[in-house]
Amino acid sequence: MNRINLSKKQSILIISFLAIYITGTVLIFTVPFSVKSTYGLTTITDDGIRIAFNVFEPVTSEESNKKAVIIGHGFMANKEMMKGYAVELAAAGFVAIPFDFRGHGQSTGSLERGNLIEDVEAILDYLNDRPDIDTNNLAYIGYSMGGGPGNMIVNQSTAFKAFIGVGTSLGNIRRGTSTNPLNVLMIKANFDEVQDLDHLKASVAERTGLSTSLIDSNQMYGSFETGNATKIYLDDNSNHLAVAWDVDFTRQARDWIINTFPDTNTPDENFYGNLRLFILVIQVFGGIGLFIMLLNPISKLMKFNSRETEEKLQVEIREMSANKIAIESLLYSIPLGLLGVFIIIWIFLPIPLAITGFVLSLLFGQVFGILIQLWRLGKKNDKSLLSILKTPFKSSKLNIGKSIIYGFIIITLLYLILYSSLGLNYVGMIPSISKAWVVAIYFVITFLMFLVFGILFQFVIYSKILGTKNSTLKAILIHFGVLLAYIAFYLFLIGVFVGNFFYFGVMMPIAIPLNLLVAGISVYTYKKTGNIIAGTLISAILVVMVVCTFAPYQGFLGLLSSFLH
Repeated sequence: MNRINLSKKQSILIISFLAIYITGTVLIFTVPFSVKSTYGLTTITDDGIRIAFNVFEPVTSEESNKKAVIIGHGFMANKEMMKGYAVELAAAGFVAIPFDFRGHGQSTGSLERGNLIEDVEAILDYLNDRPDIDTNNLAYIGYSMGGGPGNMIVNQSTAFKAFIGVGTSLGNIRRGTSTNPLNVLMIKANFDEVQDLDHLKASVAERTGLSTSLIDSNQMYGSFETGNATKIYLDDNSNHLAVAWDVDFTRQARDWIINTFPDTNTPDENFYGNLRLFILVIQVFGGIGLFIMLLNPISKLMKFNSRETEEKLQVEIREMSANKIAIESLLYSIPLGLLGVFIIIWIFLPIPLAITGFVLSLLFGQVFGILIQLWRLGKKNDKSLLSILKTPFKSSKLNIGKSIIYGFIIITLLYLILYSSLGLNYVGMIPSISKAWVVAIYFVITFLMFLVFGILFQFVIYSKILGTKNSTLKAILIHFGVLLAYIAFYLFLIGVFVGNFFYFGVMMPIAIPLNLLVAGISVYTYKKTGNIIAGTLISAILVVMVVCTFAPYQGFLGLLSSFLH
């Protein structure tokens, strides 16, 4: 076995980052200490769908009459995105249950908006089976899509005393009274791409019996004493995606529930949103630092380190600079992207996870433009497109099988770090087992597309600047910039076309760090191995797993209706 021979400095850095990561991981799952967390629970709906949920509850000696809050997420979301709300409510003395709607996260089934109420009822059945829960005093928080079934459940049952709509509309919801209270808080982000403030004001006016002109945000109508408190909380700095994590929104929701149930024993009056975010930053810093420090030892262990000085596979293009080729790639892919989408989208139509198909169709639009670019470059340099595409598989000293193993080792390490930090606490990063066969299909397609990216960005562009000052950083920025510019352009174009920037606002915050990771890993693994196989494998797994986790189990017709909704 190849010896690693770490220097003293490297050993100290690895141990330090490991200690930071472990400390952050322990704290992120134990703060606040007053909360007990239970993960991975499931229940079955009346129509046979398995619903996944987590439970956060106060560590208290009280064994009965606990108030409970059910938390429903939005479209392209999951229960992990709502964990911040659940943790704060549990610290305040409530049993909080974020769950995955059917077709989302770890739940089975497909997305059928008309049947989402059955998922909420399944959580209610779980609460009814717990003798310590006061099922006559419940509350519901609904984010975006989750607000719809929330409206339905609070109208069906007077056991619900509070409804909080987060980035969602206020439907025809019942009015509260002193005997059957229902206090309603509507949380609205100032830059929400979906919800309109005037529409919310009109709904509140109808509920309160006042004129719309008299309704203002951040002002309460009615009162908790009379059981009909109603308020629109407007924040200046968030968009539709951020409302799931915004600590100001979390604090408002917690305080609303506390005021609805003032007799609840509050074991912990502290607010932990900012502290947990700080802990997350520590955990991610330690984890990514550890990951970067382990890359070189792993490369040495796999005997790839010598590849830095050996000849690498490349596609030689004469008389063009790396910058010019990068700019040209956008000039090809942006105008030809629509044609590429039209060519590929028919393959995805019969496959579920339409959001994944939509994202991959957009990516193929860029791949299509790059293929035309490579064909033109090859023609000018006496190379066929087929010979260029075969480059990663040309016989060389590189063992492709070893490169694949290397890729799996790196992606496993990276995924464990990301899942234990962001995945379990903020976004969720593992699709349900029922999506496995679809994930496998999308992985093969994504792998082939990322091979094309690798040929352009590594074999053509990076090979031109390799060995120059700051060549690695420059290669990463070119790779990242070209990918992101294309995605941003088309997501913005879609927003203009449908008159709604929901997909731009939701996807760009995810696309930025994801593409940065893809670019960095692709450049590094090419530098170490001399080929793009490992980087392509890592990139394809990372992108498919993340996108398939966010994508509900839904066909293209359902997705099209959501575009036009």
